[in-house]
Amino acid sequence: MTPSEITVRPAAAADNEAMIALELQSALDMGEAEQLFDRSPDAFACCRVQDSCRILVAELDRCVAAMMAGVMIRPIVQGHVRTLVYIHRARVHPDFQHRGAAMALSSDLFAWAGRQGGEGPCYAIAPANAPSLSFVERGGGRWPLDVCLVDIETDQAVPGEAQPILDEHLPEVVRVVNDAHAGEDFFEPLTLESLKARLNRDESYSLASMRGVFANGRLVAVGGLLDKGAYTRQIRIDRSTGEETWTRGAAIVDWGIAPGHEDASAEVLTSLGAEARSLGRSTVTICEPHHDAVSMVLPHRRLGLSLFTPSLKPPPASRISGLYLDLLNL
Repeated sequence: MTPSEITVRPAAAADNEAMIALELQSALDMGEAEQLFDRSPDAFACCRVQDSCRILVAELDRCVAAMMAGVMIRPIVQGHVRTLVYIHRARVHPDFQHRGAAMALSSDLFAWAGRQGGEGPCYAIAPANAPSLSFVERGGGRWPLDVCLVDIETDQAVPGEAQPILDEHLPEVVRVVNDAHAGEDFFEPLTLESLKARLNRDESYSLASMRGVFANGRLVAVGGLLDKGAYTRQIRIDRSTGEETWTRGAAIVDWGIAPGHEDASAEVLTSLGAEARSLGRSTVTICEPHHDAVSMVLPHRRLGLSLFTPSLKPPPASRISGLYLDLLNL
């Protein structure tokens, strides 16, 4: 396959059905299971909540054979602001594997990111996803510690004492979140303007999605619920039995706990978990930058993601105080 036979271009509205079908036909290899993502009816919805997201498709034999999506991020890494493109979706149809589509998409997306000031890509990949790991490991840059995600079950969640966040509270939200994650790699500090922008891009995440705990009139714990299940259904297929499990989940973003109020995190998690349950979401996921960063009072399980920055040399583990990925972009 020569580059001239592969057409790479930005995804258009007319590609919607083809993109949905592509993801349903391109399972992620997770070892004991395969994982599919159903984005119907709108393959673009998961990107609308993001800032500066770009989706590319690759055409082969007049078919949408592959796709890749990335979002520009500007986190602090080892004390310095970096500009990276986080790759959060990459699929190649099984009939078009090993024909250069993934490399063509990567080249185009990285060139676009470079024009935005990007220094290189960033990936977070489940260790069981051997094919994706094999592709990304060629570029190096694997971090010595994994990103930790915690999937919290919502079936026992009941509304706690956390209160709705109002517009007048947003400056406090910025303060609490920024203070809580200071020094953690890949955290992108909020400003009042950036937080308001995040809360106004899509109905899946808005001011009504936020809950907080107050002590003596001061905000001491806060978090927002991103309803990922509104636009994505996950399908897990057990390799040994063929059994399919369908789930829709949510994520906790823009969260922070003031020092000395660690127990208040349980109120935020249970309140957001209860809200997720009311939406029909079986789990709510939070990125835990270091162990016991939040109080887990509901059943949960932890999952590590391997982190790669091919253009940035990872530091030794001793210099990493925490790894925080924005689940708005995952």
